[in-house]
Amino acid sequence: MKRLICMLFITYWVAIPYACNNPTGRSTTPAQTLKEGFAQPPQTAWPKVYWWWLNGYTDSVRIKAELRAMKEAGISGVDIFEIGIRPASDPNKIIPAGPAFMSDSSVAAICFAVEEAGKLDMEVGLGLASSWNAGGSWVKPEHAAKTLYQSKILVRHGQAGSLTVKVPFPSIQVDKRGNPRAITYGADGRPAYWEDVAVVAVPAGSQPLQDTSQVIDVTAHFDGVNDLLSWEAPEGDWEIHRFVSSNSGEQLISPSPHSAGPIIDHFDSLATEMHLNYFVDKLKPVLGDFSKTALKYFYLASYEAKDFAWTHSLPDKFQALHGYSIHKLLPAIFNPDFLDNSLKEKFSFDLSKTYSELMIHNHYGKAKEICNNHGLKLVSESGGPGHMHHIPVETLKALGALDIPRGEFWYKRPYYDEDGVDMVWLVKEIAAASHIYKRGIVEEEAFTSYWDWQEGPADLKAYADRAFCEGMNRLVIHGFTHNPSEFGNPGIVYWAGTHYNDKRVWWPKIRPFNDYLARISYVLQNTQFVADVLYYYGDDIPNLVPPKNTRFKVGDGYDYEIVNTEVLLNELTVEDGEWVLPGVGRYKALSLGQGHRINTQAMEKIDSLKKKGGVVAETDILQSLDVPPDFHYEGIEQGTLDYIHYQSEDADFYLVRNTQDQTISRECLFRQSGRMPEIWYPVTGSSCAIPIWEQQDNQVKIPLTFAPHETFFVVFGKGKDVTHFDRINYQGPYPPDLTYTEQGIMFLQPGSYQLIRDNQQITWKQQLDEHPLTGVWDVTFVDTNINVQFPDLISWHESNDPNIRYYSGIATYTHEFDQPPVEEGGTAWLDLGAFAEVADVWVNDRHLGISWCPPYRFEITSMLKPGANTLRVEIANNWSNRLTGDAVLGERFTQTNLAKANKNLIPWAEVPLKPSGLFGPVKLQVIRNKEHLLQ
Repeated sequence: MKRLICMLFITYWVAIPYACNNPTGRSTTPAQTLKEGFAQPPQTAWPKVYWWWLNGYTDSVRIKAELRAMKEAGISGVDIFEIGIRPASDPNKIIPAGPAFMSDSSVAAICFAVEEAGKLDMEVGLGLASSWNAGGSWVKPEHAAKTLYQSKILVRHGQAGSLTVKVPFPSIQVDKRGNPRAITYGADGRPAYWEDVAVVAVPAGSQPLQDTSQVIDVTAHFDGVNDLLSWEAPEGDWEIHRFVSSNSGEQLISPSPHSAGPIIDHFDSLATEMHLNYFVDKLKPVLGDFSKTALKYFYLASYEAKDFAWTHSLPDKFQALHGYSIHKLLPAIFNPDFLDNSLKEKFSFDLSKTYSELMIHNHYGKAKEICNNHGLKLVSESGGPGHMHHIPVETLKALGALDIPRGEFWYKRPYYDEDGVDMVWLVKEIAAASHIYKRGIVEEEAFTSYWDWQEGPADLKAYADRAFCEGMNRLVIHGFTHNPSEFGNPGIVYWAGTHYNDKRVWWPKIRPFNDYLARISYVLQNTQFVADVLYYYGDDIPNLVPPKNTRFKVGDGYDYEIVNTEVLLNELTVEDGEWVLPGVGRYKALSLGQGHRINTQAMEKIDSLKKKGGVVAETDILQSLDVPPDFHYEGIEQGTLDYIHYQSEDADFYLVRNTQDQTISRECLFRQSGRMPEIWYPVTGSSCAIPIWEQQDNQVKIPLTFAPHETFFVVFGKGKDVTHFDRINYQGPYPPDLTYTEQGIMFLQPGSYQLIRDNQQITWKQQLDEHPLTGVWDVTFVDTNINVQFPDLISWHESNDPNIRYYSGIATYTHEFDQPPVEEGGTAWLDLGAFAEVADVWVNDRHLGISWCPPYRFEITSMLKPGANTLRVEIANNWSNRLTGDAVLGERFTQTNLAKANKNLIPWAEVPLKPSGLFGPVKLQVIRNKEHLLQ
């Protein structure tokens, strides 16, 4: 046995063999297919980008080049998003004005991009406005956004009898910002579009009202052409209110210079139909059958209108939904004290419900219908960001009305509410909608930010991982700004968002990061979310879903799905004591949560399903579940690790992430039984069996180590149970640092380790020899004449030479070292220490790969040769330092529209320099086996 252990000991700090990726004789299964797709993710899993066309100014040469650059970098598609640039974002006016959006020239550029994308097998979406909301110069008054205007007169009517009085047309007040409304007027001085909605008589001085019995609807007695009310009025003093619907004048938020226009009436199906068909009619003559082109999506940005909205059909819809007329309640829209609190609350909810139904059916539903009729899919942020902007919809239902629901999350820009909840982290909401409406894709506008050229892929990774652990399965990175040929570096950019284009210093080395995102996306796109609890989020409008485990939480190590009234009423059932959404999931308990409105019909159905054995968790949810956590570790309440659980036909997938910027080791328990664990690494696409695990009742206990912010899958499948170790004996609160490879276990520190298998203890010692790479480094700053020797590795921004201190670009480090002694069976590793932002590495001209996140190590045993060896490292940093240097020194190496950074607030000269380059310490680590014993 002792001889056998000697033979099997292989590599690294310590390596204990275990069969990994060896043929098992099993036929290909869905899990095997997933593993293959994980290693080489298909294009459907690759991220997409917003492709900003600033001011509508484009260049066909660069359109073609940028698409090629995207494809080579692992980007699967684009959403063309034309938009104007705000004055503060281009104070020197370097970006010319292009043609009006959807003019013949604009359409030609769009169609050229679609055709070029098609040649690369990429997909294209098109934003349906120059900026947002939906609208444009083609929107006529009858289809433009509307609001409600009021005029009011006091009539003293001493005794009952005939009353004829002129009720004036309401004055058109300035908008909320005090500006005149952009409304088209007719020759009579009134808006080109207007419509009387109602005239009501209210007894003077009778407010607040407990009911509307005293209010008289006199609309039928009013002549709107002549502004005359002729009415047999009761005696008394009356306030006569006239309500007129007309255009609000609300315009596109930030259109390109020649593309200004009103937004549409988002509650009117005719306006939506006009708007969608305008695009179809413009594009189809050039592209032909959309289904045979790269154009796959129309995109509606989030609804961020500011004004109070009205639409022609609202009174009829209100009556149909709630069984009473809205007319008598209209004064409450202008006077918050018109109704008492109880009636005000009821009216407010009923009005919100009406808006929600109108917008969902007449805008999102109608837009989807038109898209689908032409072979396209509809994508939208139809649920928000309601935390920042008024959005009058029931969120999950609005997202479910789409083909592909989309949310958003920001990089380093929390938007906290009074309870400290990040309200622009819109991921759990989108995931729930996609799940319960069976849409499959959970898309996220990713990495929106105000940090201009100051981040690297590793910084973005931590935010993507958090979003993955809330359910995201495809990224639309915000964004890739189109740069016509005349612009230099870093080029023109939209003022918000991560600048993720081929002008970026690290762009030539970004493919591994995009592959990482694609690997996780692929698995999550092709598996089913698993949760213990179904949470009914009630009937409020707007009804917003905050980030995971904030306002609602089952307990540490448990997850939940969210259901709304529509899906609950139509699909929820109970089978064998579990709540079931067919095709979605099974849940051990249903929670009603607290503090929100519960739909009466939904409650009746829940009560009926309780009688069939469904458990409703009123207060203590965990007691209702009566099962151990799905995922657990010592100290889970601290939130060190985060997870999400998915399932395929024959395997369970736990994506687990380290939330900390330090290495973490924990004994992790997974609620699994009778399945074999594997680990899948999304950074490399490699996978292997886990050789240390112990079944404890219905949980599997596994020691796991995570590098700073590392994320990987722990997969439980139906593989054959081969020999494995049960556990490690160790001192202290946590297990020793280790990792798993195809060669076996690799401990990350030297020492003596004891592993237990079948109650037998195996002990051995291991020695680690470290060889720091000391001496001079030859450093060449690419695209310059600078070649220097660094006696010690320092950040470029610490150099006294301004050409180095402010350098942005790629630098090549070269260093010679002697081969360290490596005994037979030992291994040699290269550890780069630290760097910023991306490293591309060669040893003896053999490419090791690109390193962009911890751990920064490479196994190099087979690449070493006797005597002198050469290490070459290319380091790419960010543009931020050069922009600061230009501002400080008055130089002009760079060209961009942004005169200030960080939301146009900080002059570049005041932006702190970022660490850049290779910092080290760089060292070789040689593992040697000293002794192995069986006790």
